[in-house]
Amino acid sequence: MPDSPALNVPSIDVRQYDLPLTSLRVGVAGDGPPVIMVPATISLIEDWSTLIQFIGTKYTAHFFELPGHGGSTPFEGGYSAEKVAETVGHLADAIGAERFTLLGFSFGGLLTLKALKQHADRVDRVVLFAPFVTSRALRHSPAKLALLRSTIVALRPELARRGMLSLLKNPSTVSLIDWYMRSVGKFETAADLSARLSSFSASTLDVLLSQVEHILSAQDKDIAGPFEAPCMFGMSVNDPMLDFGVTAEFVHAQFPDVHEVRWDWPYHATPRPLTVEEYAADFSELLEW
Repeated sequence: MPDSPALNVPSIDVRQYDLPLTSLRVGVAGDGPPVIMVPATISLIEDWSTLIQFIGTKYTAHFFELPGHGGSTPFEGGYSAEKVAETVGHLADAIGAERFTLLGFSFGGLLTLKALKQHADRVDRVVLFAPFVTSRALRHSPAKLALLRSTIVALRPELARRGMLSLLKNPSTVSLIDWYMRSVGKFETAADLSARLSSFSASTLDVLLSQVEHILSAQDKDIAGPFEAPCMFGMSVNDPMLDFGVTAEFVHAQFPDVHEVRWDWPYHATPRPLTVEEYAADFSELLEW
């Protein structure tokens, strides 16, 4: 059997874009039609470098860190999904993209649909990769959802958030918070979660709590279509965090033209970072569709 052709893997250029609402840290790779990648919760460019490079083998991939997290400055007046959606348009303006593809994965799916509602006339295609698109898809028990909601309410006061930051800096207590996020929140990441939590700033904690609150309270009508752009939807039927059937039903109801790809992994997020070659072998549909 002949060897597969070698991939021409682009390097990542990390850029800072001073936009109207934030100074945005963006990882850019490739030389092709523009793709704006909408990140999952507390994601850094370094977490997804090989995915950025994989997308960059055919497109120009732009992956940004959420304002208030990583190298992106916080929004004035606090984080909101609406401001993220507006920032997607500002980024498209900054890179000179009259039209672009939106790619959202995991909890970035919600932000992707928010951005699509604002910029539908500029979006050529949408890729939803194991996306969170409706709170009905969460596979948490009612007791765990109630516990998560009560945690968010308890951490609304500024004093409580300051106390949480102190706990995150303590090696003895950050491990408990790591356990809580994985066991109660079903949070999955290939990154060292305790180390990531220990590095949190006040603005990063605000972003995380705002995202979780948005996820738990999201209403279908807030992100529902219908949308004219064609959509590529890929997800594992065995996703332990999000129900495949509920997610697929929602996506098909919003997009008249859906190309669906099913996988059978037993996880929501890969337990280790994949190589560009592994993405090419297992996720070629992301480029070929």
